[in-house]
Amino acid sequence: MDYSDRLRIIENIVKAPLFSVIGFTLNKIIYSTTFEGLRSLWFMDIESKEKIKIAGAISSVSNVMGDSPYLMYTKDITEGREQHRAFIVNLSNMEQYEVDSLTPRRITSICFDGEKFALSSSTEKILDLWLIKPDTTAEKLYEANQIFFATDIEDGKIVGQGVLKGDPRSQELFIFDIDTSEFEVFTPKEGSTNKNPKVHDNIVLFSTTAFGGEKLITLNLSDRALVEPKLRYDDYKRYEFNEYLDFDWDQSGKIWFIVVRNGRTRVFYDGKLIELPEGFTHYFVPAGDKYYATWSSLTSPHKILCIDNNTGEIRVILGEELPSELKNLLGKSKFITYKSFDGLEIPAFIIENNNISKPGPTIIYVHGGPWSSVNDSWNRMIASLVSSGYHVVAPNFRGSTGYGEEFKKLDIGDPGGGDLKDVVYAAKWAKDNKLASKIAIMGYSYGGYMTFLATVKEPDIWDAGVAGAGITDWEELYELSDALFKQFINLLFAGRRELLAERSAKSYIENLKAPLCIIHPQNDSRTPLKPVLKYVSKLLELGKTFELHVIPDMGHIIVKVEDAVKILFPAIIFLRNKLSLDIKLE
Repeated sequence: MDYSDRLRIIENIVKAPLFSVIGFTLNKIIYSTTFEGLRSLWFMDIESKEKIKIAGAISSVSNVMGDSPYLMYTKDITEGREQHRAFIVNLSNMEQYEVDSLTPRRITSICFDGEKFALSSSTEKILDLWLIKPDTTAEKLYEANQIFFATDIEDGKIVGQGVLKGDPRSQELFIFDIDTSEFEVFTPKEGSTNKNPKVHDNIVLFSTTAFGGEKLITLNLSDRALVEPKLRYDDYKRYEFNEYLDFDWDQSGKIWFIVVRNGRTRVFYDGKLIELPEGFTHYFVPAGDKYYATWSSLTSPHKILCIDNNTGEIRVILGEELPSELKNLLGKSKFITYKSFDGLEIPAFIIENNNISKPGPTIIYVHGGPWSSVNDSWNRMIASLVSSGYHVVAPNFRGSTGYGEEFKKLDIGDPGGGDLKDVVYAAKWAKDNKLASKIAIMGYSYGGYMTFLATVKEPDIWDAGVAGAGITDWEELYELSDALFKQFINLLFAGRRELLAERSAKSYIENLKAPLCIIHPQNDSRTPLKPVLKYVSKLLELGKTFELHVIPDMGHIIVKVEDAVKILFPAIIFLRNKLSLDIKLE
């Protein structure tokens, strides 16, 4: 396989459009897609099937409500530095207005009740909460030095979640009364984790660990009574799951929720199981006698499905298949667990290339976050690696989401500690189980950090490493961060500032043995380029083997298809050269 073959593979994978259903209003499905090469906002009329573009190059979008024609979206106006402007569109006449009174800032969440928008954001120095009306009037309601996100608004109340009592291992709810400007912090039990509050008819629905495991519970805002929600069906009781991925009320007050177990999901509506293909349902929208869902798997790109409530029939209404030559290369995804250094069971996905032998060249793919996970859902980096001739092991190291709050909390106060050992033991598993011959590590964001650290703290394991948008120096990163990411670092390290240098790759740079490919966006405001350039300068001084690729006019988030190619192509060519790989397409 020559360079042109590899480029064609990557282009075919990253050009497979991503789709995400956002909501249903005015007999229209609102969705986003990368069909044009970057994320844009569209609607499709259910009756005529006409598709109309609302806006291009969007960063985020609000929910839609009932028959309200309004929604809000944001755009990054700084070529990747994540300084956003907000825009309001009236879908009934397609008029759009910029919210001029809101200066550019990192917008972290938007919610809508049909009449008003609530928005949380971060500046260099503060995190704040805003109320915005469809006429673009904007009013700052609250500001703090704590991480919080607005998740819903209704009848003069804004609700959300955050680390609001100073304990990095707990999350509390907040209830903001717009009339009185009171910001109330609520938790059913000190030290519990409470997430994703949604309000309907003065009742807040949220998930909590206050009563053991993770449960859905409702809070009556009138008397503060806590009650388990009543569901018509109890299908969900027969399905074991680790976490709630998402949930909400519909307009009639029925509850839908998506649960996740071992990287795959189930969807329930009013407690009844909605039959969907095996894989991962990212979002669910009830709309009368139809349901709409975003679905994907590790071997199949995003699709928007329409489910008939009466017949159970499932139709793909938006989505594309991979070319057959790529589908033939992608083997089945397999979920496994393996024991780490301390006996903890670590979940992982294995994706094999159908055309190479075992043992064969293998990549340990490390996800970002760290509070994220690799699921049985479409991942362009993993698909590109497998299609280019590698087996992939994707560990969900301690700190990953989807395996319960206690598993997630294991990373707090210990980044680059137990989680790094989990990744090392993934490489050991791949060797012991005769999957891997040569072995490389690759990751982006927190995965890039883990790549930098793994190659200098465990230098004898790796034949190569690819670090994308990674972190080499936590101390300098803290100084360069805005209010949100300063608080993120404080939370991740549980205030243990003495660990910042100890868990930084720069402290062990002399140990590097494996060739290293460094790929970094020039305009990254989450993991800035400056500390990485210092790391590169030291690598040069030490005579280490490395490549450096700086991607201009790009930030941390991969927005454009061409940016994904710019990251993946040099990575694939580097791995080919260092792992001495060649395969042929059948």
